[in-house]
Amino acid sequence: MKTYLSFILIRSFHLSFSQNQLPLIRSKTSQVKIIENKELITEWNLVPSAKPDTYVTGKNVRSRNIKIVTDIDSLEIDLKPKQHFDFIVLLNEKDSCLTRFTSPEIKNFANLKPSKTNIIPFVLTPDNNIQTQAILNKKDSIKLLFDSGATGFYLKKTAIKELLNPEGKKLTMKDISDNHFQISDIEWEHQQIYPLETTGDCCGGMYGWEAFDGKIVEINYDTNLMTVHTKIPKISKDYEKFEMEIMKEHFCIDLEIEADKKRYKTRFLFDTGFQRALMMDNALLKKIGVPVEKLASLKKTVMYNSKNQEIPVNTVNTEKLIIGKYMLENIPTQINNYNRPAGFATNFLGGELLKRFNIILDFQENVVYLKPNHLFYEPYAENSKS
Repeated sequence: MKTYLSFILIRSFHLSFSQNQLPLIRSKTSQVKIIENKELITEWNLVPSAKPDTYVTGKNVRSRNIKIVTDIDSLEIDLKPKQHFDFIVLLNEKDSCLTRFTSPEIKNFANLKPSKTNIIPFVLTPDNNIQTQAILNKKDSIKLLFDSGATGFYLKKTAIKELLNPEGKKLTMKDISDNHFQISDIEWEHQQIYPLETTGDCCGGMYGWEAFDGKIVEINYDTNLMTVHTKIPKISKDYEKFEMEIMKEHFCIDLEIEADKKRYKTRFLFDTGFQRALMMDNALLKKIGVPVEKLASLKKTVMYNSKNQEIPVNTVNTEKLIIGKYMLENIPTQINNYNRPAGFATNFLGGELLKRFNIILDFQENVVYLKPNHLFYEPYAENSKS
C-alpha cells in the first residue's frame, strides 16, 4: 500500500445528493489511482472525452470499497453488487471528466434448464500443471493449462505466430481481440487473447477461473477429470469448505500455518498455475508475527513470473499447514522478499500442494472445497533432492 502525502484532501460523500448534482473532486494531473478494498491499486488515466469513463471493479458479490485518489483530492464509496456510481473529476479546473465506478455482471447458471455437466480430461504434468486440450478458432489444436490464479485466455507470443485467426490467416498481434476457444464440449466466443512471454513448458498458453464464472468446477486428480456443473452436485462431508476472498483477478482463502509451535492465520492466493507448493510473502508473515528467521532454510533460488521477470526467493521449511481437519507437514516454501506478484499482500498455494486435494470451485456461492486424494502423502520435489 502506498502512502500518500498529507496535503491530500479526504472528502466523505453520502449518496443523498440529487440526481442532477454529481459529486465532484479535483485533479491537476490526468494520472490518478483507483484503490479497491483498501489495497488493490490501479493506475488510472483520466479521459475527458469518455462519457462516462468507466472503471469496472472485480467480481462484486457483497460490497467493495472503491477509492479514487488524485494529486490533491479523493473520493471513497462502498459499491454494492449491480450498482454503478457516477462522479466528476475536474481536471486542471477546466475539463470535466465524467467517471463511473461499476460492478460487473454477476453470473450464475444455477437456474439453467436443463442443467448441464461438461467433462474436461486433463493431464497432470511433471511440473504440477493442469494441461487440457483446446481448439482455437475451430482450426488449431493447442494445449492450454488451467490457471486458477488468472482470468481470461492467454497465449505465448511464440505460439501466436503459429496459429490461425477466424478467417484462416496467420494470427498476429493485430487481430487477437475476437477469437473462439473450445475445450471438450465447452465453447467461448469473442475472446480477447492476452500475449505472454512464458507459461508452463507443457502448453502454448493458459486460461483462468473466469472461464467458469457462475458455474461449479470439480478438479479430480484421482481420475484426471475436470467436471463443470451448472448446478451444485452433492458434496461429500469429507470436503473442507473455505470462503473465497475475491481480489479483482484473483481469489484467496484463509488458512493457518504453524511455526515455532504457534499457529498463524493468513491469506493464500489459490493458484494452480504456480508450479511449486507454497510461496509466502515475507512482509506479510512478519506483519502477523511469524518468526521468519527461525524457519529452517533449504536453499536459495530464482523464479520467473509470466512476464519472465526474475523473483529471487529463499526456500524454507513450513512445519505445518492446517487445512480444516487436514494437515500437511514439512512443506518446502519459497519466501518472497522481492515484490508482490499479485499486486497485493498474499501468500500462494501452488500446484505441487493443490494436486494433493480433489477440489471443488463453486463460483456461484464463491467457496472452495478440498478433500485429500491419492497424492496427499507424495514427497515434495524439494524434499526429495539431495
